[in-house]
Amino acid sequence: MPNLLLIAYHFPPEPAAGALRPGYLAKYLPEFGWDVTVLTRHLPDRNGMPYRTVEARVIGEEFERSVRQTLDSASGASERAAQRPSRLRRSLRWAKSTLYFPDRAAGWMPAAISQGLRITRNERFDAVLSTAMPATVHVVGAVVSARRGLPWIADYRDPWSGNEYAGWGPARARAQRWLERTVIRRATAITTISKPIAERLSNLHGRQAIDIPNAADPADWDELGPSGAERFRFCYTGSMYDGYRTPKLLFEAVASLRKECDPASNVSIDFFGANGDHVADIARQYGVGDIVHQHGTVSRREALLAQRQASDLLIFLNMSDRTADELGSKVFEYSGARRPILAFGPVGSVMREYLAERGLGWFASNLEEAKQSLKSAFERWRLGDREVRLEPGSVFEARDLASAFAAELTRVGAQA
Repeated sequence: MPNLLLIAYHFPPEPAAGALRPGYLAKYLPEFGWDVTVLTRHLPDRNGMPYRTVEARVIGEEFERSVRQTLDSASGASERAAQRPSRLRRSLRWAKSTLYFPDRAAGWMPAAISQGLRITRNERFDAVLSTAMPATVHVVGAVVSARRGLPWIADYRDPWSGNEYAGWGPARARAQRWLERTVIRRATAITTISKPIAERLSNLHGRQAIDIPNAADPADWDELGPSGAERFRFCYTGSMYDGYRTPKLLFEAVASLRKECDPASNVSIDFFGANGDHVADIARQYGVGDIVHQHGTVSRREALLAQRQASDLLIFLNMSDRTADELGSKVFEYSGARRPILAFGPVGSVMREYLAERGLGWFASNLEEAKQSLKSAFERWRLGDREVRLEPGSVFEARDLASAFAAELTRVGAQA
């Protein structure tokens, strides 16, 4: 079989949403005729994973991990403790966003390039596939493919220079755009997760980008078994992207329903993931801190179990109209939990139509929509309608993802 070098900064067992797409490719591409070797960053708990991985260490990562673990522990300990790490956490984010280029993963680049060149020198490979963000992985993919003369697919899970979550100033934004166009010029093909992003990338790079959606894997849930939702309880698993995503509209709606003595306000809300200080600050602002529970970063298995035990699942999108074409991977993961979804985002979001077409839940862009969504969710739970029923083929699955990439890999291989 042909051999693929898959370059991914995030990879299982890391619980980050960005690890899902490369994890599914490594798992299912062999079924479609491609052996996969994954070049990823070093994690202490990756031993025993059923994938062939080559790890590269990140400069300074061990120190940063210890700091973040301390901050996450403090955020989940108590309200008072949650306030203490906020300033230090913001300082850490500022330092990385200011000093690292092109992004926070820049410390991984030297070792990743070295490992990539080493393994492609010692073994035969037929193609390279890098999946970003962070954009550093595309720089690594470009260097390895150029040095070894291999066809290269640059896969975008999010935009690079047009990323609404980056928070760059004008000079840095121009530098990112220049670097992106320079690096991606070397790519044999460009893939991404949606048609709107594909159109943007096609315009930027002057050639067609192929959309291959994110996916869900039913097998992720097989060993968990069924689980009830005995309480009216919401669950969010994921990052708040340093405040670019916010639970403000949800908390405002709950606070308003409390004043109206509406039973839909009798909800418990669990957050699993980073940025707990941001969530705690907003909960206090709206007076709902008593129903908000933060658990910090947990394993993927714990996150899936929490989703199964909830009555409803939460998605928070950036409220800017410029992110209206953002669908992300969270909605695909949640579909496997078979729980209704409450999503919050901009008026014209593609998420609104996606949820409505599949009967997955509700979408809110303003306070009245948020309150009505909460009422509808409560009524559904009160009536005992706890499970979402999906039509076959309504959600793109992991094997579909691998099949689409296998076809694209065969195509670029024929061009080489």
